Amino acid sequence: MNKKLLLHYFLFFSLILPAQESYNYKNMVVSKADLANTTYKNDSTAGALHIFEKGYSRIENGKNYNLLTDYKRKIKILDKEGYTKTKIEILLYKDKNNKEKLNNLIAHTFNLENGEIVSTKVKENDIYEEEYNENYTLVKFTFPNIKPGSVIRYSYQLESPFVFNFNGWDFQDDIPKLYSEYITDLPGNYTYNIKLIGPLTLSTNESSIIKNCLEGGRGGSASCSHNIYAMKEIPAFREEQYMTAKKNYFSRVQYELKEFKGFDGSNKKYTETWKSVDRKIKENPNIGIQLKKAGITKAILPDSITMAPNTLEKAKSIYYYINTTYAWNKKFTIFNDLSIKKVIETKTGNVSGINILLHNTLQQQGYEVHPVLLSTRKNGYLTKLHPVISDFNYLIVQLRLGEKTYLLDATEKMLPFGDVPYRCLNQQGRLMDFKNGSSWIDIKPTMRSFYYYKENLKLTITDSIFGDQEFVYGGYHGLAKRNYINESSEASYIKNIKEQDEEIKRTNITIKNKNQLEKPFIEKRTIHYPLNQTEGLIFINPFTKPFFDENPFKLNERTYPIDFGYSDSYTYTINLEIPSGYEFIDIPKSVKYSLPNESGSLKLHFNRTNNQLSINHIIHFRSPYYSTEYYTYLKKFFNLIIDLENNTIITVKKGT
Repeated sequence: MNKKLLLHYFLFFSLILPAQESYNYKNMVVSKADLANTTYKNDSTAGALHIFEKGYSRIENGKNYNLLTDYKRKIKILDKEGYTKTKIEILLYKDKNNKEKLNNLIAHTFNLENGEIVSTKVKENDIYEEEYNENYTLVKFTFPNIKPGSVIRYSYQLESPFVFNFNGWDFQDDIPKLYSEYITDLPGNYTYNIKLIGPLTLSTNESSIIKNCLEGGRGGSASCSHNIYAMKEIPAFREEQYMTAKKNYFSRVQYELKEFKGFDGSNKKYTETWKSVDRKIKENPNIGIQLKKAGITKAILPDSITMAPNTLEKAKSIYYYINTTYAWNKKFTIFNDLSIKKVIETKTGNVSGINILLHNTLQQQGYEVHPVLLSTRKNGYLTKLHPVISDFNYLIVQLRLGEKTYLLDATEKMLPFGDVPYRCLNQQGRLMDFKNGSSWIDIKPTMRSFYYYKENLKLTITDSIFGDQEFVYGGYHGLAKRNYINESSEASYIKNIKEQDEEIKRTNITIKNKNQLEKPFIEKRTIHYPLNQTEGLIFINPFTKPFFDENPFKLNERTYPIDFGYSDSYTYTINLEIPSGYEFIDIPKSVKYSLPNESGSLKLHFNRTNNQLSINHIIHFRSPYYSTEYYTYLKKFFNLIIDLENNTIITVKKGT
């Protein structure tokens, strides 16, 4: 091939190659390539893409010493799914004395029209401010003139008087990023705990010293640590089932002020010891002071409970009395506006109100109890290296009887004694013992969660299945059933069962142990449904109620662990009888499968005796928690379960 022809080929393929390699990820300038591109090679499903973003945080010089952070973002809208990124919301924190301010907000939409770059500015009267709650003001706006292919660009400065709340940086988002950079100038008189969270690594991690970057009174000054963190080609963080709070896993850098040294010689420590935190919580008017008010509960129990000896049964009676008499208002606040007296008067309260009332009532009756502070699954993991009071958003009670301990939470009506709601299964909590010092304890369920299905089925000569079903739900599965009935009605629950499948007629539906909370929840029913036959053959799928409708794991790769919260088991036992003269001619082979390290197993076993077939289908998840290395195995595991439950067919030949 001659050079001229080779040049023609090169020019031709340069024109038809996608322009996605030419995104300008180096700065905020919107290039024609930014606008012309329509895809992102690393993620074909992305509706939008961060082309470039940068943040810069530092303490301002002057009398206020406010925390300043400059934000710059340039985002490509790839399709209509990405339109959600054109609606911007910025939260500004405030308290009774101070508030954050938003400065120099500039925002534009860019489009390519007739080969030229055209920008549309977000007008000042299109930027709105509203009260979000007592601690936040919300600033929001929407970009105009948006279409697939648009690029949006905006920048602003956040000015904050709350230097203890040094802004971290989220490298990951629910859309991919080409380039993300964060710069900090940390004055030497401010000491921070700095954590890089998440699985991704930094492409840039540089640090240098800037002399005398912060000036103080009387000629004082401080040097700054100048830090540059950056990542490139950052994948989107996509949430999936069986995970705790997103902030536990997505990649980000986080700051927490540890100590401040003033130019006047003052010294204030923000990161404390557990000893000092224990003292603060003991003196806190909403927790420690309320925990001392056991006497106020003296008259709230009926005599039938107070006159009983202090046994486990009496403790259960107290728990169930508080549980059914006082209502949780669905609020999680534990450090604000709490009065046990008011809870008793109104018979309602937040999490700490209900559970401190339980604590005080048990204590007044002579039981050994302690409050336990924790963080719910949606709130995130607790910091273990040092105390961070703001991590906690929940309070439960530990009861000790002899050598045994019980964790109690009276917020849910259908929750049995000795267990906590699913939302509390977040590894550990802090046991507050104001005499001996606080300590970490594991938060684990004591009730065993399981499904147990049993069916006795008969194939009739009219080509239909008739039989009895019994479904037993233990632990959190039984709790879910009881909660449904409690929030609607038993009639609604039974109606829902009848309407599950039009082809299967369900009659004689009964429910057992609805209010016996420490026993499994049981459903019984009779079923009848027709079968189709072809040329004298009848095909039967024995699993009328599969455990799983679809695979909960759909990502190609998951960078965070699988957290079920508790170990689990599923058992499906079927006895199928066919009429005399009929014949089993095709029975599937038995199947066994195990997860690595025997952390889970699947068994499907068939046993034929004359005209009867017994089927045992057993699934075990022996661990509540699986690391990311197990994801591929679990995904395959669920695919196998779903395939077996939906495609297992037994073939029966009709008698003559």
